[in-house]
Amino acid sequence: MKTLMVLLAIITLAARSYAADAPAAKPKNRLVRVVTVTQDRLPPLPADKLFEATLDYLDRSAGFHPDIACLPEHCSGRDAESVPGPSTEKVSTWAKAHNCYVICPLTVKDGEKNYNAAVLIDRKGEIVGQYRKIHPTEGEMEKGIAPGPEDPSVFKTDFGTIGIQICFDANWADGWNKLKEKGAEIVFWPSAYPAARLLQAYAWQHRYFVVSSTNDRPSTIYDLSGEPITTTGRFQPWAGALIPLDKQLFEIDFHTKKMRDIQVKYGDKVQVQWFHNEDWVTLASLDPDLTMAELIEEYKLLPIKDYHARCEKAQQAMRSGADAAKPKQDGK
Repeated sequence: MKTLMVLLAIITLAARSYAADAPAAKPKNRLVRVVTVTQDRLPPLPADKLFEATLDYLDRSAGFHPDIACLPEHCSGRDAESVPGPSTEKVSTWAKAHNCYVICPLTVKDGEKNYNAAVLIDRKGEIVGQYRKIHPTEGEMEKGIAPGPEDPSVFKTDFGTIGIQICFDANWADGWNKLKEKGAEIVFWPSAYPAARLLQAYAWQHRYFVVSSTNDRPSTIYDLSGEPITTTGRFQPWAGALIPLDKQLFEIDFHTKKMRDIQVKYGDKVQVQWFHNEDWVTLASLDPDLTMAELIEEYKLLPIKDYHARCEKAQQAMRSGADAAKPKQDGK
């Protein structure tokens, strides 16, 4: 009997040890902690000191436990350097220590060419890719900065798909459109300036989140509705937001009563935002174990892109003279 009890105790301890070492179950709902940093209000500094000051700002955000952080354009202040190089080594150390993706923008030297680039570093401190600015300014090209490839890549992270644009790229819709087509859910935009109206327009047009990180003036995180979620400012040089990545935008049509019912049933587990002048409403789950797919199925919701596609199909059918099924206008 004593031997049996000893064996049971060993098995119990081993099971507890395995459970402690096993990775935590991944939440069903994708809630992503995003941080942006600004260099605004920093005095003129030599390159190394500027970079250290920027990394100090980043370090202040560590208590927010970000999943991904974005630094401003040319954040190192250095001349062109190879990747990996001194700047990415420092950021890689921070990323690994804080289990966080970091977007590190700098001037990259590749053979005989230099690029205005943003390097993506993963949670382990490893370089997983880089984006090269498609549309450098005339001043940049005079200094030898070459345009990057016209087809921007997206990057798969452990929480979702992201894209990157840089500064002057905001004036051309091509890259932003292509990132949407490729499935980007967040677009990061390191820059010299805020370009707030353009970023708000891209966010609501494409229904993805946009994150700016600036040398000058505020850095901002934009909702997929185009509304600012949070921004840096006089009292804090970094800003962080918990982004419900599966958030959806809906037309008011067919959804008003349903959204009210969802609010009553789920309370603070969901976020419902009404846009009264646009006839829009957004819905997000803030519960790690409640997905948007479950809410959409439970209440038979129709996201705006699917609603517009259904309307267009009916319009085309009517143009061709075919019988078009009329959607049931319930819940308004």
